[in-house]
Amino acid sequence: MFNWQNIVLFGISYFVIPRLTFLPSSLHSLLIIFGPLLLPRVINLFNTSRAASRSIPVRPVPTKVQRALNLLFFAVVVWGALSLPYFAEENVFRITQSRWQIEPNVLFTRLSLLRPLTEDDAKLRERFTLNSANKMLYFTFGPDTLLNYLWCTGPATSDSVRNCFYYAVPKLLTPHIAHLAVLGLATSSLVGPEGSRFRTHATIAGLTLVVAETWYLGTYDPSTNKRAKVLQEVDFVHWRLRVLRYLAFALVDAALAATLYLTSTNRWLARPEPIANRLEATTKIAEETLHKLRALGLLENSINRDPGLRQVREEYWRTEGQVMSEAIAEPEVTEKINAAISNMDFATLEGKVGEVADGILSAIDGLRGSQTLSASGTSDSPAAPAA
Repeated sequence: MFNWQNIVLFGISYFVIPRLTFLPSSLHSLLIIFGPLLLPRVINLFNTSRAASRSIPVRPVPTKVQRALNLLFFAVVVWGALSLPYFAEENVFRITQSRWQIEPNVLFTRLSLLRPLTEDDAKLRERFTLNSANKMLYFTFGPDTLLNYLWCTGPATSDSVRNCFYYAVPKLLTPHIAHLAVLGLATSSLVGPEGSRFRTHATIAGLTLVVAETWYLGTYDPSTNKRAKVLQEVDFVHWRLRVLRYLAFALVDAALAATLYLTSTNRWLARPEPIANRLEATTKIAEETLHKLRALGLLENSINRDPGLRQVREEYWRTEGQVMSEAIAEPEVTEKINAAISNMDFATLEGKVGEVADGILSAIDGLRGSQTLSASGTSDSPAAPAA
């Protein structure tokens, strides 16, 4: 039987997905093949989780989770700020609007018109003059690697590119380690089970970013920029990866914060309270109730044993009875009571009372039957050896 959900899924699977031609060919092929199979399962999984969440009441954000959310919010702000060009290393080609084929002397003459030259600028000009291929390494690994790594002065062979990559890896991993530390704190035991349940997912997300950036930079060919004719065609890999890195950090942390908020408040993927916790809470409530009943019993005994208090109690109930009888004797009250009684459906009430009585009697009969069976089993058990 068709419904609106099946019709929409059919349209997405066979009309929308085949027209997503802007996607990579491999991804597009996978979506065409597995999209019609996976999309209904994803929808059903979402509906199941939402139905489970609806059966559990929404609660405020726990205090420990609130601390994790504050940490993630601060991290998102920091990552977003670090992605801005203000905190990036200076790109002499971009600020001077020069092509990569420009002579080093002309390049740094233009730079001197914008700001005073430094020792690093002189060293960088020396590297560019020594070998123009060092510009490709500059675009790929940034100025720090080209300035401080001695083996970047030779021709841009595969070995020199690999050595530059090895030199750049520690600096590349430093922000990733900081990001993994943030994810670890946000999903540690300090946050409680609400955060610990996503520790594996957060770690996998952080490690995926590390592997993806390292693999991309390690397999990138710096000589690709040699085909660039104008500045806009140059791929400044070092600066582009830096922006994408911090934006990815912010996106992962924001997604984790949203997940922690939704799950900790039982708005999504809600989990019922563990049986052990529920038993502990119920036992605690029962103990508190027992203590209150014992205190009430002691108070009742004290009142009964004291003549003055007992007389006050009896006087209270005597006065209460008189007040209630006078209130019921009022014409308005009597009229309201009669109106309420006249509106009652005694036939329905009698049926409900009969159902309750039948349920009680059937339960009693069941108890009697079980007792009879247990008694007969007990009486038959000694007779078996005699046979």
